[in-house]
Amino acid sequence: MAATATLATRAVTVTPGGEAVSEVRVRNSGTVVDQFTLEVLGDASAWAIIEPAVIPLFPGAEAVARIKFRPPKSSTVKAGAIPFAVRIKSREDSRASLVEEGAVEVGPFNETSAELIPRTAKGSSRARAQLALDNRGNVGINARLTAADPDRKLNFTIAPPAIAAEPGTASFASIRVSPRQRFLTGPPKLHPYKVLVHQDGLPTITVDGSMQQEGLIPAWLVPALIGLAALALVLVILWFVLLKPSISSAAKDAVAPQASAAASAAVRAQVAANNAGQKAPAAGGATGVNPFGGDAYAARLSGSSNLTIPDNGGLSVTDLVFENPNGYTGNLQLSRFNSIKNQHQVLLTLKLDNFRDLDFHFVTPLTFQPNDKIELSCTPSPQPDGSTCDASVYYRGYFKNPPS
Repeated sequence: MAATATLATRAVTVTPGGEAVSEVRVRNSGTVVDQFTLEVLGDASAWAIIEPAVIPLFPGAEAVARIKFRPPKSSTVKAGAIPFAVRIKSREDSRASLVEEGAVEVGPFNETSAELIPRTAKGSSRARAQLALDNRGNVGINARLTAADPDRKLNFTIAPPAIAAEPGTASFASIRVSPRQRFLTGPPKLHPYKVLVHQDGLPTITVDGSMQQEGLIPAWLVPALIGLAALALVLVILWFVLLKPSISSAAKDAVAPQASAAASAAVRAQVAANNAGQKAPAAGGATGVNPFGGDAYAARLSGSSNLTIPDNGGLSVTDLVFENPNGYTGNLQLSRFNSIKNQHQVLLTLKLDNFRDLDFHFVTPLTFQPNDKIELSCTPSPQPDGSTCDASVYYRGYFKNPPS
């Protein structure tokens, strides 16, 4: 290619956000008119402008183009020497080109900021915060970290105590704050403090923070305990007033049929023993209360018969078994008669047509006082077929001084 090019200076210094200018001189050493295109190459091309970018030249003529470097004030353009080149291409000889090389020295700048996250840390015995150090400059920084509070009520632990940040990056450090004195309950206490970022050769950055110290016993704990105690009291009251009586009643209802069945079986066993000519057991066969302090007793009243209680005696009856083995008809009546008071009381009236065997078991016993007469009557008797009514009742309970 018939051309020459020369840079006025191969080293240019520029401040980020500013401008620096260099020149390139181009000469047409050929014999024909030519047109030359100029272009900046390298990392600096993003923020470099060449004017004019196209130069037409007659043979032997020369011209000068200006190169303007305008690096932005950003961490993306790091401080130091950045090489560049100017390429000159001929229109007449497109396969050939000239390249002139140089370097632009980008100056340093610092832009550092720091932030506490969170700005207000909360805790009862300790709290944690994080210091974020942002480097928006174009050179790396090194910093030492210290902390202090004006009232000297806090202790600090910083990890790590020194951090470094490259251009366009952020570094972090943990700040642990603990109060020198603690309290159990009460409103929170706010303790302000400062974290100091000491940069090498640069001003110190001060970051304000605070710790909200809370009581060792959380504020919600006491109302929660009171609520739990009230709930427990309500449950206890419900247990004794509603649940326990219901459970006891259900248990008694469940056991009562079994007890009744057992008593009925015992009475039937006694009836069978009497029918077989055996003697009733002296004790243990009766059930229920014993108001007269008598002995266990069992006997039978047949047909139309009666029993008189002695002057010094007393009878309590808890079990009755009525028998109508021959299926007689009519009424069977059990009564109490007191000859001294001349009082007659019908206790039970039964239709013979309705049963062959009929059991009664009393929780509260039938009681017969001294001189009371127990009467069993069958009507009509005799029966229509001429036979005598032989319906009977077997009774069991406690008898004081029974007749011999």
